[in-house]
Amino acid sequence: MKKLFAILLFASFLFFQYSCKPDPTFEATTDVELIFKGKYADEVLMINTDYDYDGSPIRFDQFNFYISNVVLVKEIVGNPEETELLEINFVDLSFKPADVDDATEGFVITAPNVPVGEYSGIKINLGVASDLNKTSWEDYGSGHPLRMAGHYWSAWNSFIFSKTEAKIDVDSDGSFSHKLAYHTGSDDAYRAKFFAKNITLEEDVTSKVSFTVDAKMIFSDIDVMTETGTHNINDMDLVNEIMDNLQDLSLAIE
Repeated sequence: MKKLFAILLFASFLFFQYSCKPDPTFEATTDVELIFKGKYADEVLMINTDYDYDGSPIRFDQFNFYISNVVLVKEIVGNPEETELLEINFVDLSFKPADVDDATEGFVITAPNVPVGEYSGIKINLGVASDLNKTSWEDYGSGHPLRMAGHYWSAWNSFIFSKTEAKIDVDSDGSFSHKLAYHTGSDDAYRAKFFAKNITLEEDVTSKVSFTVDAKMIFSDIDVMTETGTHNINDMDLVNEIMDNLQDLSLAIE
């Protein structure tokens, strides 16, 4: 009888303990759209479209890059607190002329289930973070941003962080024979950029953060007549210059 009483008393204790626990609370979240709009100076960027480069027509074949470890930043008593938006994704601004409406609206990446609140900025890393850059495109399944054989550089053991390919009609004879191919990669080319901007996220309201990416600024301080591309490990100075231009001059927040 005493044993039965003890069992009942213990069961009552457990019931009391669990029944007195408050219901779990769930943090309110929302979706955030990162919108990247390609441009060439003041024009919407599209491939196979003529633009002016120092008096000569230029056409782009592709313009794209990876972004990694994108976070929203909140200042908490002077200390920055980061909220992850995404680990890795791929921004492709190689819109065709037939897709001018899409090019105008921009390339959209959606980050789901982001905690609501007030944020003071956003940080974007350009390229592939070193831990992921140690892997290969073959390590990922279909649909993953890194599952692209054409964006892996086996000779460098690195993903290709960005591709800017274009051709210039230097003689204005319609030939577009002067080709440019700037491919970047390796851990040294990884760049981080912080944008100070007040961003308010509200529950059930999709927030939009828009950026512009100026393809013309990629060529800043580069002699495109002699420095036509990056083809091997000896081109790292030019690779770094391209990534510096993408970080400092090309990418801006609206």
